[in-house]
Amino acid sequence: MAALRSFNLVGSTGRSYIFKKLIQERPHNFILKDIPENIFLGFNKDIRPRLPDIHRVQLPVDTIPDRPILVCEYLDEDLLRLVRGQVSVRARKEILKAILQGIADLHDRDIVHLDVEPDDILVSYHRIDQDILVEKVQVSDLENAGYLPQPMCVRGMWAMNENWRSPEANFKGTLNKPTDLFLFGLVCIYAVLGWVILGCDDDFELHKSKGASPLSIRLQRQVSYFGNQEGLDGLVKHIGDEEIKRVAFKIDWED
Repeated sequence: MAALRSFNLVGSTGRSYIFKKLIQERPHNFILKDIPENIFLGFNKDIRPRLPDIHRVQLPVDTIPDRPILVCEYLDEDLLRLVRGQVSVRARKEILKAILQGIADLHDRDIVHLDVEPDDILVSYHRIDQDILVEKVQVSDLENAGYLPQPMCVRGMWAMNENWRSPEANFKGTLNKPTDLFLFGLVCIYAVLGWVILGCDDDFELHKSKGASPLSIRLQRQVSYFGNQEGLDGLVKHIGDEEIKRVAFKIDWED
């Protein structure tokens, strides 16, 4: 990264790097995302041209010549960590509203995020007493999004973190705009309650100790928390009628 010597490295995570540079005598932090070449090219071809500057979606502010690197503005915190602190219900609702508007902006342009989860939601804020004043909310990681005008879809891939995955994604089923909305629902529950409802907790470990697979436990929660028989039948039809899939949705446990 010799070409970046004018930047001061602050930290790194995965393939992303946080740099600070003095701009007009004021320090600014930036995220430099070093991404695979094919994803970089796909983003610049299919995603970036369809997104004008939208306030609630994070787009690169610059690139590095001859490198598959996106330079993005650094915001203060992601929603995953922010919720663990002192944040009022008012501020949480304000953030959720901005997230939904960002997703709507994407969907209006037939762009599907496919990985909406709290650590992909970035927030700038400053603290006031025991609360925060929200300044900016952005949906990030658009380099992994897909341009999916109807009837196009994504199928046959493991998408998303398993704690933030829609039912059809567990079976590598058809993914499109409804997937983003289901994931947004999971984010809403986490933002308000601070609970990762598909995550590992005591109940999860109990059923796992009885021989249930993590996939089956998460499917059972998704179906019992959100579904009814009509929705379950529709989901089975959506992902296919293989016997193994039908059995997975009929698993039940006694306390």
